[in-house]
Amino acid sequence: MKKINISIALLLCASSMFAKNIVIDNLNETKHINISRTDINRFVFPSLIKTQVSSKEKDLLVTTSGNEMFVKFSPYQEQEEVQVGGKTVTQGTSTIVYNKAKVNEIFVVTENKTYSFILHPEDSESTTVLVTESFKDKVENIKTSLNSDTDYVKEIANNLINNILNNNPIKGYEIVQENKKLNSVYIPQIKADMNVELLTVYKGYKFIIEEYKIENNNNFILSIPDTKNILYSIIDRKDLLVAYTLYYDNRIYKILPNDHARLIVIKYANKDKL
Repeated sequence: MKKINISIALLLCASSMFAKNIVIDNLNETKHINISRTDINRFVFPSLIKTQVSSKEKDLLVTTSGNEMFVKFSPYQEQEEVQVGGKTVTQGTSTIVYNKAKVNEIFVVTENKTYSFILHPEDSESTTVLVTESFKDKVENIKTSLNSDTDYVKEIANNLINNILNNNPIKGYEIVQENKKLNSVYIPQIKADMNVELLTVYKGYKFIIEEYKIENNNNFILSIPDTKNILYSIIDRKDLLVAYTLYYDNRIYKILPNDHARLIVIKYANKDKL
C-alpha cells in the first residue's frame, strides 16, 4: 500500500458548493469536528491565518489562503499482493481507498487567536466550518476614555454594551422609553441620508444607555467614515459621554441597502458626573 502524492495546490481549486455547514462561535477550547474523509473540507476564520500545525505522520493535507483553510485526508493506493517464488509482488489494478484516514489534531494560529481542533473522518460530503467571534467580528470600535475615565468605568461600559448587543438583561436598569422615530441624518462626506430611530433608553443610577437603529434606505452601501458624524447629530453635545459603539452585524463594517446598524451610547445620568 502506498500513499497517493496529491499536490497541496489542488486544494485551492475546490468547488464553492459545500453540502454541510457548521458554525462555531467564541471557541475557547479544543473542538471535535466530523468532516468528510473523501472530499475537501473548508474552514473560514475571522482573521488572517498565520500558520497551522498538524501531525505529518497522519497524512493530513492542509493549505491556507488568507483567512481560509482547506483540509483533506490523504487517500492511499492498494494493490493485491501475492507470493511468487518466495517473494511478495503486487498484481492487478490499484484501488484508491480512504478508509485509512486517521483522527488528527490541528492547531490554527490566526492574527488574533489560536484554535485547536480534533478532526474525525466520516463518510459524508464536504464540510464548511465557519469560525466566528461575535463581538470581535462585528463591533467596529468601543470608544471609551472620552472623559479620562478610570479603567473600572471603561470595563463597566464595555460590559453594558456587550450585554445589550447580546440581548441580555441589564440588572439595575429600567426601560424608560422605547421606539421613537427621529429625524433623518445627512452625512456630507458620503452624501447620504439615513433614518434614525431611538429603540430603547435604559436608565440606571449612574448611567443612561441609549440604543439607536441606523437604517440605510439608499440603494447603495453606506460606509460611515466616523461614528461621530451620526453621534453628534442625535445627542446633546453637552452630555457627558462614557462610551459608544456602532454595531454593523457583519464583517465588512458597512450598512447594506435596506439594512441597519445599531448605535449604543452610554452617558452619565447627570452632568455632575456622579
